[in-house]
Amino acid sequence: MRSSWFRAIRAACQLAACLLVLLAPSLARADLLSDIRQRGVLRVGVAVGVPLFSYLDARQELVGSDVDTARELAAALGVRLEIVRLTNAGRLTALEGRDVDMVVSSLSITPERERVVGFSLPYARLYVVLAGRPALRISGYADLAGLDVGVTRNTASGALVAASAPRARLVSFESDMALIKAAIAGKVDLFSTQTAVLDEVNRQAGSKLFEEKFVQQEFDVAIAMPRGEKALRAWVNGWVNGWVFAQLQNGRLNELFRRHHGHDLPADLRPAAGGGR
Repeated sequence: MRSSWFRAIRAACQLAACLLVLLAPSLARADLLSDIRQRGVLRVGVAVGVPLFSYLDARQELVGSDVDTARELAAALGVRLEIVRLTNAGRLTALEGRDVDMVVSSLSITPERERVVGFSLPYARLYVVLAGRPALRISGYADLAGLDVGVTRNTASGALVAASAPRARLVSFESDMALIKAAIAGKVDLFSTQTAVLDEVNRQAGSKLFEEKFVQQEFDVAIAMPRGEKALRAWVNGWVNGWVFAQLQNGRLNELFRRHHGHDLPADLRPAAGGGR
C-alpha cells in the first residue's frame, strides 16, 4: 500500500516537472514591455502600400504617418525601431504569432479584432467608401448584387461589403497596393477601400477613373498589441499618462497626421491641453 502511494506521489512530481518545463518560456518572459526594453528593439508591424499611412516613396523608402508614429513610439521607449513589413492581410497574424510587438498600420477598431488583440486609444481615423466607374449608377449596397467588388483581404472594408451586400461577389487582394494596381489595370469596376486609396488610384491613373459612390463607415484607427500584455498596454494606452493620450494632447500625433494627410485629425480625437477627452 505504501509502495503504491509512493509511486503515485513520484508520478505526480514528474508530471509537475514536465509542466514546468513546458511553461518555462512563458514564465521566463515576465512581460512584453520588459522584453522590449531588455532587447533594446521595438518590432513594429507595418503594412506596405497604404497611401499616406505607410507607402514607398520615390527612393523606395517606407514613409507615412504610421511610419513616423512608430518612430515616435520607439524613441519614447528609448529603444531602436525595427519595422517589419507586412501585407494588410498579415497584420493580425504577425501579432498573434509574436513576430511583432505592435502593429501600427491603419488598423481600424472592430469588435471582431478586439476579440483577438488589444487596442490602444484611437490615434487617427479613416473613411471607408465604395468607389466605382463613373458610368455605374450605385447609390447603396442593394445595387451591388451580382457585381464584382474589389476588396483588400482581412480589412474592415471587405467585411462591410460581405455583411451588407451578401449578393455581391468579392474579389480579394492581399494588399492595398495590389488593389490599386488591379483597379488601374481595369480588373475591377468597383472597390471598397479608404479614401486615401481611392485618391491614389486616380493619381496614378492620371485621371478620375473611379469616383466615390457612397461612404460606408468611419473607423477609428489604433495601435494593436497582443492580448494579456497589461504592462505594455498601460504604457501605450494609460488614461491621461499613457503615450497615445499624451501625444494627442500635446498635438504631436496631429502634427504627424497633418504632415502626410494634409488636414488635421477630427476634433473629437484631440483632447484639450490640460483636460480630458
